[in-house]
Amino acid sequence: MATSSYPPETAPEQESYLLSSINDWSILNGLAVRPSTDLIAVDADRSRSLAITAPVTLFPSLFPRACFSEARAIQQAYNELYAAIARDREWLKEIVERLIEVDDFIAKLWNVHCE
Repeated sequence: MATSSYPPETAPEQESYLLSSINDWSILNGLAVRPSTDLIAVDADRSRSLAITAPVTLFPSLFPRACFSEARAIQQAYNELYAAIARDREWLKEIVERLIEVDDFIAKLWNVHCE
């Protein structure tokens, strides 16, 4: 039985094709984000209309089956916990109000939620 390496080795033309295809798929399916001002100067994108693909991987990291099975086993309980937290707006507000003082991203997210 032959063993194969992972991730598989790709020829430069295969890699180019894969990258082009995944970028096209990502943009066509809305898997895009606004680029950081570290990547695109504010002067170059005054309308904030540019987008880049969100990070993806062509060859995902291997994941042990036992861990996957354990995650599946607790998924329903996790979903119920997640839904309960989402329904308890007052509790969530209390927690988030502590975070918004130190986390700009959470602050912006909470502001969007409150609108």
